[in-house]
Amino acid sequence: MGFASGFFGGFALTTSVLYITLQVHRSNRQHQHQLIREQIEMLDWLASSAGAYDRRFSPYRPPVKRRFEELENRKPSTKDMLKERWNQEVETLARKAYQTRWEDVRETALVGFRTIKSLMKKE
Repeated sequence: MGFASGFFGGFALTTSVLYITLQVHRSNRQHQHQLIREQIEMLDWLASSAGAYDRRFSPYRPPVKRRFEELENRKPSTKDMLKERWNQEVETLARKAYQTRWEDVRETALVGFRTIKSLMKKE
């Protein structure tokens, strides 16, 4: 394995692991945020002053569980968000690979190699 392929392979591996780690961390934080919000809503409902002793006098709000089911229906899950991002990136890379003229890439690489070679021979 050459230096360039080893370097770029290591770079690709490191960046992909870093990206996946950051996405998992972000999804965990979003999940924790949602759980904390549910707990706050439940505590507020239990401690509301208007109906603390008699729930008939509390202001009408739909049950907490039903409200959060509605919120869950509106928001995609973390797994779905990660799948969607992955699919977008794969689609972008596939489109770039399909639209790239590899003959031009090869010619550009050869010109760069010849330039580097000529600079090295002069020294």
